[in-house]
Amino acid sequence: MSRPQAVGVMLIALGLIYALLYAAWLRKRRRNTSAAVAVAAPRTGTDGADEVPGSVVRAEGTYVSTTTAASRLERVAVEGLGNRARATVAIRRGSPDELIRFERQGESDVVIPRSRLVDVRRDRGMAGKFVGANRLLVVRWKADDEAIYETGFLPRHRADLERLESALWWHQAGSSITADESAQSTDVQNPEGDPRT
Repeated sequence: MSRPQAVGVMLIALGLIYALLYAAWLRKRRRNTSAAVAVAAPRTGTDGADEVPGSVVRAEGTYVSTTTAASRLERVAVEGLGNRARATVAIRRGSPDELIRFERQGESDVVIPRSRLVDVRRDRGMAGKFVGANRLLVVRWKADDEAIYETGFLPRHRADLERLESALWWHQAGSSITADESAQSTDVQNPEGDPRT
């Protein structure tokens, strides 16, 4: 085999490899299309102008990724949801349609309304980011087709993690609250068992 023929065979092989990788990427996008419901249009300058002071909890940090709940290593490729970015998370406790908004730099915002929120927990990491301690805030939410996804956020300051958890405490749909959170709740319960007092 001559040198030009060898180069031609190598180029064809590389082309096939790239074609297979692209086909796999397209299949992955089609598999998680329901996650696109969380992608929001950028906020305008007038949005949030009438917010009640104290009703919004904000924290700066890193938007880590959105993955499927079944596999925390499987990033969602739809609409850049799997891309890491610097971000600010805003929790609007009085807004059921926009309870959580991740305002990402260079990417579309991600919005999770109250009706989609399943639970919130701390974790050591997920696809693309692993930290030594449970400093990652993971928000589990569901799409229209009942598929469950997880979105991770790493606050810049450790104190912000507790603020975010407290703001989301009463909005969780189920009883899947972490053991640390359950222990904290017993400190504030009244004799009738209402933890809100």
